[in-house]
Amino acid sequence: MEKMEHFSHIHPLLLKQEKIDNNNLVLCSGCENPISGPVFSCDKCNYILHKTCAEMARHVKHPFHPQHPLVLLSTSPYEGRYICDSCRGLFRNFVYHCYICSYDLDVSCASQCNPDDGHKHEFMSVTNPKSFVCYACGLQGNEGLACLCTICQIWVHSSCAELPLAVRIKSHDHPLKLTYDLHHIYGFWGSITCGVCNGAMSAAFAGYFCSTCRFPVHLKCLQEDLRDEWEAAAEDEKSSTYYETDESLDIDFTYSFFGHEHLLKLKDEESDLRYSGKLCDGCSQPIMPPLFSCEEENCGFILHQSCVELPRTTLHPFHAHPLTLLPKAPNYDGIYRCDGCKRLSNGFVYRCDVCQFDLDVCCGSLQERIEHESHVHPLLLKKTTVARQCKGCHRWSKHVFVCEVCEDFAIDCGCATLPRGAWCMYDKHPLSLNYFAEGLREYECGICNEKTCPKQWFYYCDDCDYGAHPYCVEGKSRLVKFGGSFQYDVHSHPLALVEEIDQNTKCEACGECCNGWTLECGQCKIYFHREGQCFWKQFKKSAKYLELSGITRHRYAANVLTSTPNI
Repeated sequence: MEKMEHFSHIHPLLLKQEKIDNNNLVLCSGCENPISGPVFSCDKCNYILHKTCAEMARHVKHPFHPQHPLVLLSTSPYEGRYICDSCRGLFRNFVYHCYICSYDLDVSCASQCNPDDGHKHEFMSVTNPKSFVCYACGLQGNEGLACLCTICQIWVHSSCAELPLAVRIKSHDHPLKLTYDLHHIYGFWGSITCGVCNGAMSAAFAGYFCSTCRFPVHLKCLQEDLRDEWEAAAEDEKSSTYYETDESLDIDFTYSFFGHEHLLKLKDEESDLRYSGKLCDGCSQPIMPPLFSCEEENCGFILHQSCVELPRTTLHPFHAHPLTLLPKAPNYDGIYRCDGCKRLSNGFVYRCDVCQFDLDVCCGSLQERIEHESHVHPLLLKKTTVARQCKGCHRWSKHVFVCEVCEDFAIDCGCATLPRGAWCMYDKHPLSLNYFAEGLREYECGICNEKTCPKQWFYYCDDCDYGAHPYCVEGKSRLVKFGGSFQYDVHSHPLALVEEIDQNTKCEACGECCNGWTLECGQCKIYFHREGQCFWKQFKKSAKYLELSGITRHRYAANVLTSTPNI
């Protein structure tokens, strides 16, 4: 008998086939309608759910409220019943709720969206609209021609509004339908793999999909393959057939992106070595084509395709409020410490301004269920009420992956995202991450010269008998991209963040030698500390700090302090 753990109830629910009994009316605890057909019920109490209600997605992007994702709650978020903003009915149980706008949909109204329908309302062309995020492709739109659906109140690029409802490709046997709700089909908001280019595509936005084979395709892959092998087809609603057409889609691959002032261009030359060793400005991870690059000469802004397609808002297990994607953290120079993995970063940030809560792109995009080599059972992503000790580093954290079979197993986000292999400047061979060190002798870390604990994970080279702590191999700069151009109060010209300079270089502010992170002026060839007590003293003289007062100043200073190494 099928059993499930459901977020709305403390006991496991069992799948049963119920018969309609008109003499004993039983209501579903979710939609509040009479029970019929298969149900999930609790043997210990009277809790019962339609199978369809039990399997509803926790998060949806709905055309009735396209501005923000809706989260499924088991009870009304208000005192007493809630009013559905669609049908105006009164309900007390399941509700799709927007925390930002206090918008509510009962489960019946929320189910009126068929993901296979594409978008069949008429779009109205609007010239020079205000800035908007395209509901189809998820990219920013600022100027020129855009399209608005006055029924659903959603904005799309003019090129996206012209997408056909169905297409055929020679590499697939069935027609593909346009859907705006891939997350509804797959049941989550993370990344899925495009069946054409094998690249990551976001379930939060539109794509083409074969419901027979569960075969998804990027919108952008249409234009790339239409030149030689795609045949466009439009859906004939009356006969449910598809016809061929020679029309091609004019999709512009130069984008205006919300996190950058210049236009971005898709670069797909995989053999292009210009990007070797460079980092993405979104996730601060190594990057190679295909990627998006700034068209402005000497700008250097580059993004993974997956970072371009990141959802602008997300609901995460680590935090009760929706998180908003920002291209730069509102700290002194965009450097912040992720509340998930505790690493420093200056890339994009998922942020809750109410709680000053920050997640980097890697932690913000973590799947809720993973398979990890360190453990035999699947691990679930949770924020626990009591701190758990990580099996990898033995530090305590409430933001962990836990095993529901083995009660004592947990790993934090920092250890869960460690690369399986790594390079170290002190060893010419790649290092392998070791999870199980029982029976092995103690090693001395080749970087900090301290002993490694046999019960903690460590990196090891078999050829050289060389071991090192993961945090020593990673360093403090793994997710920090150096360079750039920032305006600091300590100097009239923009300064760049650099990691290593000549040890004899003097700080212009204190006269001491600059060690570690340093701020460099390319015009004057002078330097300032970016860490340590010198930077902290200069920060407290900044105009931004002095214009604040009370608790606001305290919070701002605390954010900068946690993101500044070696204070």
